[in-house]
Amino acid sequence: MHFLRQLFLLSLCVLSFNASAKIQESLVPGGIALITLDSTQGKPHFKFNNKPLLVTQQDGKTIAVVGLSLNIKPGEHFISGYYGDRKQLIKKFFSVKDKQYTTQNITIKDKRKVNPVKQDMERIIPEQKRKKKAANFWSDETADINFLTPVNGIMTGSYGRRRVFNGHPKRPHSGMDIAAQKGVAIASPAAGTVIESGDFFFSGNLIYLHHGQGLITLFAHLDTINVKVGDKVEKGQIIGTVGATGRVTGPHLHWSVGLNGTWVDPGLFITD
Repeated sequence: MHFLRQLFLLSLCVLSFNASAKIQESLVPGGIALITLDSTQGKPHFKFNNKPLLVTQQDGKTIAVVGLSLNIKPGEHFISGYYGDRKQLIKKFFSVKDKQYTTQNITIKDKRKVNPVKQDMERIIPEQKRKKKAANFWSDETADINFLTPVNGIMTGSYGRRRVFNGHPKRPHSGMDIAAQKGVAIASPAAGTVIESGDFFFSGNLIYLHHGQGLITLFAHLDTINVKVGDKVEKGQIIGTVGATGRVTGPHLHWSVGLNGTWVDPGLFITD
């Protein structure tokens, strides 16, 4: 019966994924800037804060897709780069508006998941290095920016919220929580490569996918993982199932999307 229930949950999820949608611009901390480039002058090579940018096509235009960190200051910013083999530096400016995110108080029963002991830190520190390396991965493959929703569930507005665990303020939430039952299937939102995977102290069972040009997706708190590092996955392929591993209060998917080394609001990739 358990096996049949798993099959039912998997099929239910696969049949109800949202249709793909284009990236939405949001010029606020945690958002995305879409900068139009000149497609007639050669291949664009642009950076923001010394990080290379994803360049793609959307609505018939060539655009640089710029991830804006949650700690970016409001005001004027710019990307810089050049076209083709010409090294003449070009700057393109954009403005960021302020945005205040709400605060969320959470009670965690496992107190070590809030205040780790020394032996936990011996595990956490190497895991943090692995995570940082994965979040900054880059290769020149063409990225599919038209994402599918990875899981059938209730999307929360949790991205950017200031987290307070058991009365202790922590970093803002870097992803979207999607509430779903344990065992519900998780699909890759686009074709990609598995660049990191495993059981991590805070994140539980997780997967990092690279979709090209620094576009990264992270899936955390999984119950099961169906892929391994180095695997090529197709758009819509089942990569794991929803769980409650790591620092959680119940089963859900933590989904993060990264651009140029920073986590942005995943909702900007799936909003019609």
